[in-house]
Parts: sequence; structure tokens; C-alpha cells
Amino acid sequence: MADALTEAVRTGRLVPGQRLTENEFTNRLGVSRSSVREAFRRLTADGLLMAEPHRGVMVRQLSRVEVDNLFQVRGALEALAVTLALPALHQAPSTLVALQRDLDAAVEQGDMNRFSQLNGRFHRLFRDTADNALLSDTLTRLSNSLYWLQFRVLVDRSDVFDTNRQHREVTECVVANDEGGARAAMLRHVENARKLIQSLPDDHFARPQPRKDRSRITD
Repeated sequence: MADALTEAVRTGRLVPGQRLTENEFTNRLGVSRSSVREAFRRLTADGLLMAEPHRGVMVRQLSRVEVDNLFQVRGALEALAVTLALPALHQAPSTLVALQRDLDAAVEQGDMNRFSQLNGRFHRLFRDTADNALLSDTLTRLSNSLYWLQFRVLVDRSDVFDTNRQHREVTECVVANDEGGARAAMLRHVENARKLIQSLPDDHFARPQPRKDRSRITD
């Protein structure tokens, strides 16, 4: 159930701000109400959905500021995943090298869907090899929040393929056991992804919430 909802957001069939009801998905998918409720709860915790009083559950929409904040944290954690995973991947680089070869082929063929899938596998390889459950779970939640925006980038921007340059740099640095170079390349990769998302039109983002006035100090 949760996987079906995630895939619907990933492929643009559910869009930010869209309200989701238990009845709709119980009838559409032929599952129990408790299964739908549990999927909503899990995906809200993961950052893909959000629950608001009197409005129910809906697909989460990020503001531009929230996107920048998210990528700031994501960059640091992706670089940490590189550090933790590098010793094992350097010792046995065949999986990473084969994945990079597939990424290069997807770019040459202009296959955006394949490239997107492989990009996800590239990042998951570092998370999984890092062998840190908290790091992996946190990065998964951050990525979930970006699914719809990443889908729009794939639809609207062909220069997504340019990010493969950093894939190659990370791979080459891992093979060479260059931790500093690999971390720097991963940070550039994450920053390029942030810029691509921020290049989308304003109507793709939530309106920023007014900041609370913290100038007053109350007893």
C-alpha cells in the first residue's frame, strides 16, 4: 500500500496538495481501511505526505526555502555516506563501476527514466554500504519529500543528464581511494540537483510560511 502511494507520487499521478482519503484508496486498491491508515501514517512520518487539522492527509508540498534547507542537510549526509562506504567500495568496486557504466549508457541513449532509476540506485549503494541505519532512514525520508519535484525536473529539464559528470567523478575517486575528492564530487552533485529543482516555476512550490516574531521575550 505504501509502495503504491509512493510510486504514484514518484510518477506524478498524485500531486502536492492533493487530498487523500481512506475511502478512495480502500475502494481503488481493494485493501482494508486499517492498511490505508497505516500507509498514511508511515508516509507522513517519511515526509511524503502531511496531515493537517480539518483537512486530512495530502501529498506534501515544499516551499523554496524548505527545499534549500533540505538540500543543505542532504548534502552533508550524502557526503557522510561516501566517507563510511568508501573503504568497502574501494576494496570491491565492481558493483559501483558496473552501475556507472549503466548510467553512462542511459545518458548516451537519452533514456531519462532509466537514468532516474539508476541515479536512485547509485545513492542507495552508498547508503546501504555505509551500514548505518539512522543515516539511511534519514536520507530516505529526505528523498521522499522531493519525489514530485524530481519528477517535474525529469519532465521539464533535459540537462539532468549533466549530473552524470559528478557520478563519474565520485566513482573514479572511490576506485582511487580518494575520500576528499569523492566527498567533494558528491556535494557538487547534490548542489546541482538543488539548482535544477529551484529552476522550476513558482507554482511548483508551496508559499513560504511567515516567520514567527522572535524579538519578543516572554516570561
